[in-house]
Amino acid sequence: MHLQKLLFLAEKVTNNEYYHFIPFHYGCYSFQAQADIESLELQGWLTIDGNSITIKNNIVQYLKQSFTRPIIFTIAKYNAYSTTEILLYIFEKYPYFSIKSKNNNRVLRDETDQSISQNEIYLIHQKSILFTLGYEGITLEQYINLLIKNNIKLLCDVRSNPISRKFGFSKKTLSNVLQQIDIEYIHFPELGVESKKRINLETKQDYARLFVSYRKSLSQKFLEVSKIMQLVERYGSIALTCFEKQHKECHRHCLSDFILQNSNSIKVVHL
Repeated sequence: MHLQKLLFLAEKVTNNEYYHFIPFHYGCYSFQAQADIESLELQGWLTIDGNSITIKNNIVQYLKQSFTRPIIFTIAKYNAYSTTEILLYIFEKYPYFSIKSKNNNRVLRDETDQSISQNEIYLIHQKSILFTLGYEGITLEQYINLLIKNNIKLLCDVRSNPISRKFGFSKKTLSNVLQQIDIEYIHFPELGVESKKRINLETKQDYARLFVSYRKSLSQKFLEVSKIMQLVERYGSIALTCFEKQHKECHRHCLSDFILQNSNSIKVVHL
């Protein structure tokens, strides 16, 4: 946990985002950083013993000085801080990262409450909003922050086959991570596009034909569509998700258009 905080502060010093962070149980956290630590252990670069991480090989010799200098500065400035002190510092300076904290320390809560209330946490509270978003080109943490900042309580995965080579976006990992931050996950494979229909999609005309076919199929899938409409009314803010960054290049825009046409109370927002 301490290393995660130092990594976060080092990136603030360098103004480089090698990792992205979400507000988590004990402040800022990067699932990708943790995965990389575990990968480095498997490759023999370091060992993990309880809460201690030990470098086995001299990794520093492979790093450029332009990168090591801010690391050294960060360690010199913050490493003497206790866990409580470093958490308090981050919560005061970056209050967004305290909103999911489960820390029960009364001092932390008392001293950060005023700071949090004076800073925008980006949340919106308008009811009956159907968001859509794709994870193309962003990290798991950037993706999660979009969900949090838009107060999305439920993610509806409309991929036919929810497997991804991109870290964090396969069904099992994504659903487990979301559960830890109190966002529910439901998979609607029936509302996806079969893999065989996505083969050889190259031109705009290819995609246009696919979307025409998909729109025609939605009237036959009204049971699943109506479930999504009911979930919007129940949760207030939910999101449809697939891969493509641009919603017009993804079947999710056809689905959201169909829902919009069949509802008088749901608003659609493409993230």
